Amino acid sequence: MKQLLENWREYVKEAQSLGRKMEGFTTRLSREIVNAIKDEDLREYFASTGKAEFKMQTEVLDEIENVRDLYVILQAVPEEHWHPAMAVAGKYEYTIGAGPEERKTSDLDLLIRLPQNYELNILSELIPEIKDALRHELEHSTQSTEMLDWVQERTPEGEIWASLETATDYYTSESETKAHAVGLYKRAKMLGEPIHEVLDEYLVGIYNTGLYHGYTEEELKPLILRMRELWLYYVSSRYPLSDTGESSS
Repeated sequence: MKQLLENWREYVKEAQSLGRKMEGFTTRLSREIVNAIKDEDLREYFASTGKAEFKMQTEVLDEIENVRDLYVILQAVPEEHWHPAMAVAGKYEYTIGAGPEERKTSDLDLLIRLPQNYELNILSELIPEIKDALRHELEHSTQSTEMLDWVQERTPEGEIWASLETATDYYTSESETKAHAVGLYKRAKMLGEPIHEVLDEYLVGIYNTGLYHGYTEEELKPLILRMRELWLYYVSSRYPLSDTGESSS
């Protein structure tokens, strides 16, 4: 038992150390992305075309083991339909079954939806979403190929809502539980809000997506409750001082 506890403490210590590194990378990358979005030439081009795509030229990526390139894709949306919570989506692009060397050639895509003539004052709302997405995808970069493959094999062509079983496998997987937890925790820190409130708001969005795909409230409720349980449990284990809304008594 003593050895088991020592092994667990060592695992937690290593996870926390790696997590702090990923936090630092997230902050540095988000700063450079925001500076790119502020660029006047880019804003002028985006205003005329409604789209833009570029590869980040940054030394930060040299320090991240399993990310080769970071691509930022800007996409215009009508201003009246723009909402921060739906503004940013990330994807960790790796080869299924990849070995250690091939994993180093993986890329990260960041899709950012913006009003075509966006003003810089929206950045205060956008930055927490960018950091959430970056932290989420960087967590995937630290995960084993086996862990990532498990999810990919159960969501063919990325069709998360192909069935309720597929959605359950995806959202309750170890890979997505960990990535969502750290990303949402980063967002909560940026917003200065309790993690359980930020997580609950995010789950409402997933619930509404499930309704949109034709599932009933009765079908979705067990999934949402299970996700909340798993994600908050992981948050509390990884960030013991976080406010998960659970009474300590």
